[in-house]
Amino acid sequence: MKKILYVALASGFLLAGCTGNGEENSVNQANNSEEIQSATEPSTSSSAVEIIGTGQYGRGAQSDGQDTNSTEEPMRILTEDADAIIIYFSRSGNTENLVKMIYNETNADVLELTLSEPYPEDYEETVERANAERDSGNFPEINTEIPDLSQYDRIFLGYQTWAMTLSNPIISFLGTNGELIDGKTIYPFSSNAGYGEGNSLQRMQEILPNSMIEESFTVEDEAVVSSQNELAEWVADQ
Repeated sequence: MKKILYVALASGFLLAGCTGNGEENSVNQANNSEEIQSATEPSTSSSAVEIIGTGQYGRGAQSDGQDTNSTEEPMRILTEDADAIIIYFSRSGNTENLVKMIYNETNADVLELTLSEPYPEDYEETVERANAERDSGNFPEINTEIPDLSQYDRIFLGYQTWAMTLSNPIISFLGTNGELIDGKTIYPFSSNAGYGEGNSLQRMQEILPNSMIEESFTVEDEAVVSSQNELAEWVADQ
């Protein structure tokens, strides 16, 4: 396993995911990158996609997919000739921002994971439910139709660090569909609240013992949009 690439903010803030309070984080301005086309609808286009930039990130970010505060369809971009796919879950939008940046660099296919029972809009209620899921081992059911993944050699796997490990939906996905990607090369990327990846890579390797887990990329929630250059360098090194 290669070294972890970790992008950090100089200033500290509260732990998000499942170990902090429900205070919303905000940033002063959206990313000033060039206008790029949205790809939230299924598509085979190689056009770039729009980075969420409403000025709210972390727990207060615009939600994506069919999880919390959903107003958009899940991202699902499947083509016949791609050899890489980005598979991810993003509750609040930070990880999806990373997904769109990676897509811009790779033109990989994209599959967003959604849940049969989305997490509550209220952050504290989400924390309570996530803790109960971990305690019981009863992780949330994925309701995404999983395509044939045999054409892909490379998997970019995106998640949030919850309670210093993989987020519950990713554990659920790997637990029920891990055999579909075990043995492939995995490129993990994640958002976190200032405490890094925890044991998420070790947990991933336990579930996917035959996969090569490559150098990971992780970034603090509030630094996601400003991490484009570092993320592009990480992608170029893969």
